[in-house]
Amino acid sequence: MIDLTPHRSALLRLTRTDPDPRVRHRADALLLVAGGRSLAAAARDVHTSPGRLRAWRDRYLAEGRAGLADRPRRGRPPKLDAEARAVLEGALGRCPLDDGYPVTVWTVADLADLLRRRGWSVSAATVYRALRALGYRYRRPRHDLSHRQDAEAVASAQHALAELQKRGLLPGRGSALSTSTSATSIPTPTWRRSGSAAAAP
Repeated sequence: MIDLTPHRSALLRLTRTDPDPRVRHRADALLLVAGGRSLAAAARDVHTSPGRLRAWRDRYLAEGRAGLADRPRRGRPPKLDAEARAVLEGALGRCPLDDGYPVTVWTVADLADLLRRRGWSVSAATVYRALRALGYRYRRPRHDLSHRQDAEAVASAQHALAELQKRGLLPGRGSALSTSTSATSIPTPTWRRSGSAAAAP
């Protein structure tokens, strides 16, 4: 039988000072064995199986404290691989009109639809998590009258309206809706990478 008695002081220290509660729990179980309890009795006391307690003992003797810590878990592979994430980043770098969407700012639902068209069938929640992981944050559009004087924003709005009219999604130039700069306001882009002043179109 393997004797844990020489390890009692080290195990006691782990039960009192280790920051990982799992390590403390496993060290406590091994401390019972070091104090003379059988594996079966000690396993009952800490509500585990003798086989698991034996594995903790063997790992501790081979690796010390590291043997009592959880092994890294592989987990489920991400639903969106590197290629899909590249598609997302590419989409956020251009106007949705370029991909046939009648909007000027990407929504999560539109991005999920774009991915479905490209072969990835995922939920909007998955797309949102992927965008967060890529560092993008959603900013509510701000309707600010100062943008009326922003030549780049005005040009962007004119382009968007012209595209919508060309596709028959908006009335022509003679209607109340036109590409003139008399619009009451122009929304700012809504997707921005964290820590960056530049926003995605």
